[in-house]
Amino acid sequence: MRIAAIQCAVSEGQTAANVAAAADWIAKAADQDCQLAVLPECSLTGYGFDSRAALERVAIRLDGPEVQAILAICAARQIHAIVGFFEARDGKIFNSAALIGPKGIAGVHRKAHLPYLGGDRYADRPEEVSASAFATEIGVIGISICYEIRFPEAMRTLVLNGAEIIALPTNWPVQSSILADHFTRVRAAENMVYFVAANRNDSAAGTDYLGHSQIVDPKGVVMAHLTGETGLIAADVDLEIARSKKIVFEEGRFELNLFADRRPEAYRL
Repeated sequence: MRIAAIQCAVSEGQTAANVAAAADWIAKAADQDCQLAVLPECSLTGYGFDSRAALERVAIRLDGPEVQAILAICAARQIHAIVGFFEARDGKIFNSAALIGPKGIAGVHRKAHLPYLGGDRYADRPEEVSASAFATEIGVIGISICYEIRFPEAMRTLVLNGAEIIALPTNWPVQSSILADHFTRVRAAENMVYFVAANRNDSAAGTDYLGHSQIVDPKGVVMAHLTGETGLIAADVDLEIARSKKIVFEEGRFELNLFADRRPEAYRL
């Protein structure tokens, strides 16, 4: 399977322009025979808002025209895409990422770990939290958002629930370079999972975004990487490697079985 990460600018509050740009990027990923495309955090709405009222003005609904446009392009091009946005739902606003495929919405992850930053300062935490690992015809895809890479329990729970790919739509500012340089590799390697991080590369609302989107394999090796440029990166992945959870250096003499060798009974407080 071929997967893609998209690194691009996002216009704060300009949902129509952002939706059009996202649809164009998804089409470009399909042109490169990708089955999954991951866009940045809040790619449909923008992120850098300074009040709850601003979030309320920009938040979109799952049944709104913005998501419908992404559904249409995914159906037309037979591709899965992960897009982020501030979501209006039952009087609350969540920082959400939807996994959309040719047959509809496969799942929605609502950010449970909220930093005191940007629009997250005014967003709601979901009351019910569960591992966002979604089974699709192309594999089991787990989703976390940005800051959540700092919580290893969240990543591990996705994989224990079957995730073969972890997608991280993110808005890393330049101060978060340690996440791009180290955390992505570690999260991939410690869980033996493919890890896809898609970040912005622009400046908005007083924040300079880092870029450095990447695709990492289950051994922690970076397969594709961008620095500060706008673009799309793609890589071919073999999900059997993520499923096996085993590293064989020399058969019968030097083997690591990272999940079979776990001792959950030793991890209790």
